[in-house]
Amino acid sequence: MIESKRAGQVLTITLNAPERLNALTSSDCHKLSEIWDMYEADDTLRVAIITGTGRAFCAGHDLADDFSIPLPDTGWGGLAHRQTMDKPIIAAVNGLAVGGGWEIVLACDLVIADETARFGLPEALVGYAALGGGASLLPLRMPWHMAMRYLLTGEIMDAHEAQRWGLVSDIAPQGTCIEIANRYAEAIIAGAPWSIRATKSVARAAVEPAAANDAVYQLSMEWFNRIRKMNDAKEGEAAFREKRKPNWTAT
Repeated sequence: MIESKRAGQVLTITLNAPERLNALTSSDCHKLSEIWDMYEADDTLRVAIITGTGRAFCAGHDLADDFSIPLPDTGWGGLAHRQTMDKPIIAAVNGLAVGGGWEIVLACDLVIADETARFGLPEALVGYAALGGGASLLPLRMPWHMAMRYLLTGEIMDAHEAQRWGLVSDIAPQGTCIEIANRYAEAIIAGAPWSIRATKSVARAAVEPAAANDAVYQLSMEWFNRIRKMNDAKEGEAAFREKRKPNWTAT
């Protein structure tokens, strides 16, 4: 379940399916895309915060989902291929953010992490790849060799390590990340609305040129459509469910 609530000029989006660690389906991504559309179009909303409930922020793509259902045109989480977003988004990472969960975080502008939060991109360990923004954004956010360490091994990073590499803006005492995120939202709102939007728009263009982003997204989708049809993807899902080591066949 995805909930959205506005309080003044702040929109809070909550991933509320703790029984599945807030893992998302393709349908959930369409819902998120609609919410982001609304946020973009409503000039009375200045800042958005996205968070989760329970012990996870988001555990990525729900492996029980029908992977033949296409994602929205805006990509994973309604954000991965959204080129027009010039309003700030804050991730209040309340817990585990892995796979597509970390990819949503990487698409945000500020990241407030609970001191217990953990991050990882373990897609390759279950026969997939971090093609919803992880493989393209992590090397932009940290040095290449460190980014590849986490992309290729699926290693988990804690909140303090993430902050050391500049992937987290601030660390919140346990259970307070949404409170701290709201403080940052209020600080942003103190600035002039179009000054904030201009700043984000130019800053993003400097590090993520639209033309390059389009090409990377198309390449990501080509690989996603190829991988999801492979036997290794099915084997990875089965091994994950059965809690065993996968038997890769490269087919």
